[in-house]
Amino acid sequence: MDGANYQCSGASILRSENGVALTRSGVQVYGRSTGDVLNPTNPNIATGLALASGGTAEIRSHRTGGNPDKAVLLLKNLGIRWDATTERPPIIELFDPTGPLNSLSTSRVELGNSGALLYSTLPPSSDLTFYDFGTLGAGGTQAHYANNRYFPRTDAARCDTPPCTEVETTGLNFTAGNWPSSGVRPNVLGGQRLHEDGDIHAGDAPGGGILPGGNGPGVPFPGSKGVREIVQWSYLYSNIGYWGTRDTVDLAEWSPTGSFEHNTARTGVVTYGAVTDPSTIPSSGSASYDGFVYGAYAPDGATDQVNFTGNVTVTIDFTARTVVVTILNCVVAGTATPVPVAFVSTSSISGTAGEENYATGTISGGLSGGISNRFFGPLSSGNPPEVGGAFSLSGAGGAAAIGGYIAYR
Repeated sequence: MDGANYQCSGASILRSENGVALTRSGVQVYGRSTGDVLNPTNPNIATGLALASGGTAEIRSHRTGGNPDKAVLLLKNLGIRWDATTERPPIIELFDPTGPLNSLSTSRVELGNSGALLYSTLPPSSDLTFYDFGTLGAGGTQAHYANNRYFPRTDAARCDTPPCTEVETTGLNFTAGNWPSSGVRPNVLGGQRLHEDGDIHAGDAPGGGILPGGNGPGVPFPGSKGVREIVQWSYLYSNIGYWGTRDTVDLAEWSPTGSFEHNTARTGVVTYGAVTDPSTIPSSGSASYDGFVYGAYAPDGATDQVNFTGNVTVTIDFTARTVVVTILNCVVAGTATPVPVAFVSTSSISGTAGEENYATGTISGGLSGGISNRFFGPLSSGNPPEVGGAFSLSGAGGAAAIGGYIAYR
């Protein structure tokens, strides 16, 4: 819907099985921070990881020459509330420093009725018909304070101790993997953006003054309300999209008196791509795959999560309609420190017509949960060239893990 050369996960959840949600072209899991469930000691910190459900993450990734170079992250229904009651407007994150046309005139993005992204000019802070908090207070239009990119701008940044940073993001960075030369490490595209979603100081007070709590003319400083990140690992047809969003919630300006403004965080994995045509899935034979694992793990309900990498082997028996996934060698990313995420799981290929490219199953052991898998790419030598999946695990003492894998023949 946003043009050719995109791989997309799907905009809605079809159903959830074994703790993993199924979308049109992927499977996904996510978790939430635990340190902010009760009034935290430090409202600026959101720590921990617990499994969560009910929300939706959609990723749209553009490719040039087979390599990903752009990623759009759309998040909704994650329990993020500016006013302590209602869900905030859906998140549309571009990780783009200057807009899709490299122009300051495309500093606002919305989702059209067809699902396509719509870009427009961001009104000046003096436009109180748009920035209507100044006239309506907490009854203002929350959507007007979401998904805006204020930098680069000619207006100065508002912050407590000038000079303020005026860089929200430097964009996404690409690093080639070694998988084309028989390794398993995928290509990786990653970056982050400091965001200002929900900050009422994007607009002026009536008469041109500064709204209460403001500290000068201009626009909110980068990161005044949080940060988002994406790390996308990719083969030719499949991707692991690891995402995170940290947001200020129960904002004093939007919430009833007595609410406790603090930070919260959500972290998720979407394994998605160019799914294999379900009508072409073999009914006999077998295939083996090797690949890469990425995810997040926390040992209890309080300690902050760590990211981990690992290896995976996959064996598909098309006659028996089973997918055996073995996850092993998981370590804290960039180190040799082991992470207790290892399992062997057998999933059953769906018997539902039109879903033969999907398999789901359970995981047991020290950490238990579920896994769902998809087949990716047009058949090569009679079999899908790639396979991938997402899994969610929990254990004693509040241990939790979410992750995804992709593998190729």
